[in-house]
Amino acid sequence: MEDIPAELWRKTHRGCRGNGSLRRRKGAKHRRLMERKTYKPCLPSLIMGNVRSLGNKMDELTALTRSHQEYRECSLMIFSESWLHTDVPDHNVSTEGFHTVRADRDCKKSGKRKGGGLAVYVNNRWCNPGHITVKDRICSPDIELLAVGLRPYYLPREFSHTIVVAVYIPPSDNPTSACDVIHSAIAGLQTAHPSALISGDFNHVSIKKTLPKFTQYVTCTTREEKTLDLLYANVKDAYTSTSLPPLGRSDHNLVLLTPCYVPLVKRLPVTTKTVRTWSEDYYEALQGCFEVTDWNVLCEPHGEDIDGLTECITDYINFLFTLYTTDFSYQTESCHLQKFSDDSAVVGCISKGEEAEYRAVERNNFPPGINKVF
Repeated sequence: MEDIPAELWRKTHRGCRGNGSLRRRKGAKHRRLMERKTYKPCLPSLIMGNVRSLGNKMDELTALTRSHQEYRECSLMIFSESWLHTDVPDHNVSTEGFHTVRADRDCKKSGKRKGGGLAVYVNNRWCNPGHITVKDRICSPDIELLAVGLRPYYLPREFSHTIVVAVYIPPSDNPTSACDVIHSAIAGLQTAHPSALISGDFNHVSIKKTLPKFTQYVTCTTREEKTLDLLYANVKDAYTSTSLPPLGRSDHNLVLLTPCYVPLVKRLPVTTKTVRTWSEDYYEALQGCFEVTDWNVLCEPHGEDIDGLTECITDYINFLFTLYTTDFSYQTESCHLQKFSDDSAVVGCISKGEEAEYRAVERNNFPPGINKVF
């Protein structure tokens, strides 16, 4: 500070007081609001793919989640062929800001010694780790499946939970057996929570006939000219897909699924409601009417019938409300007209045969089809 002239120091620090600090505070508030909005998607954003060994790619994945927005802000990362086993601890394959859910290959159940495995990374800013539940783990020679139930911080009202099913189907599997396992698992999960996402490496298997209500959303190629990594969802118009570079030396590209779903509340037509307010004159008129009302005439016919008495008093009050909240009133010596607020009727009184005056008022102030009482 001592080596910098005062004039230069003032110029380089201009705006650090007064309006400058106010602008910084507003900018910080705007950034916080944008961050909250980013982590409140209608459906979870996903990055998925076949990584062919996850343990030796964790440094790259950690760097991507720190430096790339699409990785840092995605809700879920779903990887197949993690090649993990029980000797690999969780902290070796964890990344900051994400909760890890694993389903390593069981050599006895699968009949294979290595390969396979599934891993799901859940963004802590999208879903609290305490609201993550493993619903099912299946490992067989034909399929590996991991089902996870999620209750994120925000979901549209039409969804209660998010069910994510990660799948890996080996190339040498039995397609019929794999589809039967998926159908059985999804049927059990949808009993409690209808909405579900199915993601993974399906190789040559398609579940269009097994689950006809699910839509496949990956439209880009994932390995050479083939689309092997797929995402199925039972929500229409849910996602758009974008290809990402592979993780490490994997021969599968990653896929970014960006939600484009519009919540039901935003698709409904806008409804306009008219609310009538009471003025002081209305209150005074209604209070005066209550004071001169002979309540015994209304109560005695019903005796101990509480329901009948309640209905009678309610109808009477509604009648007074309609009577004392008129939309239009016209009064002269020869013609008196009054329209109720609910457009139910027009009450009129004509004297001296002044039909012309009444017709002129009716034509200019009353809609056609309204009931008239004279």
